[in-house]
Amino acid sequence: MNAPLSKQHCFVSGDEILAKITPLLKGVIKRHNGGMLAFCPSHDDRKGRSLAVSVGREGQIMMHCFAGCSIHEITASIGLSPADLFPRTESKYDPQTRSYFNEWQILSTLQHDAIVVLLAARWMLTGKPLPKSDIDFLSKAVIRINEAASYSRRFK
Repeated sequence: MNAPLSKQHCFVSGDEILAKITPLLKGVIKRHNGGMLAFCPSHDDRKGRSLAVSVGREGQIMMHCFAGCSIHEITASIGLSPADLFPRTESKYDPQTRSYFNEWQILSTLQHDAIVVLLAARWMLTGKPLPKSDIDFLSKAVIRINEAASYSRRFK
């Protein structure tokens, strides 16, 4: 049984992984679309090549057995695991820095809500009740204004 490819090398591309996997398969032929066909190693593949192999968009190795073998059965039969089909990188995860809104962005966004609050106040001064839909919108506007105030206080 071969050692997992991920422990042997640190691959940069799917083509390099494919170059290491291809010798582990029997009867490999290239297809016109860039992929390959091979005899599936996880079952007695005598009638024809039922294993399609290609490189995916993200550099991963794609394997599909038309006879129905799972990726786990296929990789185990050649001494690999499904994780060995994905390219490795030297870099570690680098979290993105969070971008914050500045004051003018917050104020610009809340300008509409401030106008709604003003119109509602003027309407209420006439003694007329606000329609239910306006009360719902006004409640949401007040919540957005409070959240913006809390958000901007974090940066003092």
